[in-house]
Amino acid sequence: MSINAFVDPGFPPGEEFCVGFLSSNEFTRETLQFISSGTGRLKKAELAVHIANALEKGKLTSDEILLAYVKQPRQWLSLKIGTCTCTPNLNSPASLLKEFGQDDWYGPIQEPNQSQKKWYIRTYRIDDSVRRGTETASQPDKREIRWSVIAEVAKDHVALSWNGFTFSSTTNERTEPSQFPFWHHIPRFFDELANHCQAQWKHPNLHQLVLHDMWDKYLNRFPHKWRHLRIRAEASGLAINAHSAGVQEIDVKGLQALSEKLANSVLNTLGLVGDPEKMSNAEDAILLTLIKEWGTKSYEFQLDRELTSAEIEIDKLKKVKVKHLIKAHCYFGLKPHSTTQDSLQHLKCYSGYYGGSTSVLEFLLRELGL
Repeated sequence: MSINAFVDPGFPPGEEFCVGFLSSNEFTRETLQFISSGTGRLKKAELAVHIANALEKGKLTSDEILLAYVKQPRQWLSLKIGTCTCTPNLNSPASLLKEFGQDDWYGPIQEPNQSQKKWYIRTYRIDDSVRRGTETASQPDKREIRWSVIAEVAKDHVALSWNGFTFSSTTNERTEPSQFPFWHHIPRFFDELANHCQAQWKHPNLHQLVLHDMWDKYLNRFPHKWRHLRIRAEASGLAINAHSAGVQEIDVKGLQALSEKLANSVLNTLGLVGDPEKMSNAEDAILLTLIKEWGTKSYEFQLDRELTSAEIEIDKLKKVKVKHLIKAHCYFGLKPHSTTQDSLQHLKCYSGYYGGSTSVLEFLLRELGL
């Protein structure tokens, strides 16, 4: 089982630890290539050795490595807006390259001659074990996971980003894989950082922003294409978990097929089948109710924009006709006392065309006017 975090089997501090950290899932091969330019043909493990050696010899600085590390897109994002009074010097982030460290905040990290943004790293140690040997004579091999949460602090916002993972939790001498419950920790990390920075931060109203403001701005408005992908909703004792499987170029099968079926049934009862306008209006009303007004706990969508003829001409070698703006699963945090991730307002971000947490954050900040 590959864990999407840094797993330390007991690396000795120093260069060997650094190689292990750089080789882990905490770094992508693209990030290592960016840190050490001109080494494109090297494999990831070779890049890690090359960079650790360059750091040891003073050819690379820890700031160069750490800046590339904190700016990597990640899977999950949670945003707060507001101001902070200061960005204090906490534990040295450079130490994280050569030793496991403690559960605490490290930073700041910032670009040279740029003070608008600063990054901090919050590390958290998790005990883990993996079974070694035969099934009858296996023994748990203990190791440590260092889970890192990255905080981007600016004059008007703070954003935490992280990767989720499954690990082996041992209870009653049984080892079973389970999802690490990050939603129990992120609120505390926000509070700790707010205390360090003497900040007044609060979550924006993500429900209002996505399901009302952005919906009204982009839905059914050319050249934008808004696609409903998934909702999880609960109201009046009824839970809905609808997923749009097999998304096609135009047709979104799941949610729209459901709304079409319901609209057709209602109009048939009323003797109004065959009126395309009434059918369309009924489908839109049902879809709106399912997504906006049925106690939506989470909602997944993607938004693209068709390129203009001039833009296509500029990029015609890329053969791209659509600009991918955002794809995210939004958890609205509407059940604050829940033991599930519905207690935390956050977003699952998609990599590839949609750029992970980095692109989602940039898009949301623009929509918030920040």
